[in-house]
Amino acid sequence: MNFLEKGGVKIKGEVWMKLGHDLKREDILTNYDLHIENLIVDICSELIAEWAYTGIISTVSEHVPGILTLAVGTGGSGWDILNPPAETSDLTELYSELYRKQFSSKQYVDEDGNISATRTNIIEFTTLFDYAEANGPLVEMGLFGGNDSLLPGGGTRVNAKHFAVLNKTVVSQLSILWKLVF
Repeated sequence: MNFLEKGGVKIKGEVWMKLGHDLKREDILTNYDLHIENLIVDICSELIAEWAYTGIISTVSEHVPGILTLAVGTGGSGWDILNPPAETSDLTELYSELYRKQFSSKQYVDEDGNISATRTNIIEFTTLFDYAEANGPLVEMGLFGGNDSLLPGGGTRVNAKHFAVLNKTVVSQLSILWKLVF
C-alpha cells in the first residue's frame, strides 16, 4: 500500500486558463475556460524532502533559483490532442516545448484565496502569453525552476499537466494562473 492509499496528501496544484484580453486575476478565477489539477513530478518532492531533512540541497553549493517559468507545448508525436495521455511523475521536460515565459506575478495567498503579504503554504503563479506568444495547439505545460530555467529545455521541471487542446492564436492573450499548495 502506498502513501496516497493510506490517506496521505502530496503537494497539490491547480491551474486556471482563460483566453481573452487584459484579464485580471478575478476574471481568470471566476470566468475561466479551463480549470484542472496537475501532477507534481518526483524530482520536486525529492528536492523538498532533501531541503526539509538537511536544510540544503546537496547537489549545489550556491543559491538555486526557485520556480521561475511556465512552459507550454504541443505534445508528443502521435498524441490525440483531444485526449492526450495522462502525466507521469517521472517527466523532466515537455515533449514538444513551444514557448517558455517568466511569470507576470507570483504571490502568496491564504486558504480563502486572498492575496497575503506574509508567507503562507499557498503560492499563485500567473503568466500572460501575449498576442504574438505561444500560438499553436497547446496540450501540455509545466513549471520550471533552478539554474537555466529561463532557457528553453532548461531548469528543473516541478509540475506536469496535459490537457485537451487549447488553440492559442494571435487574436487573443492567454492567462494562466497556477496555484501550488505545499
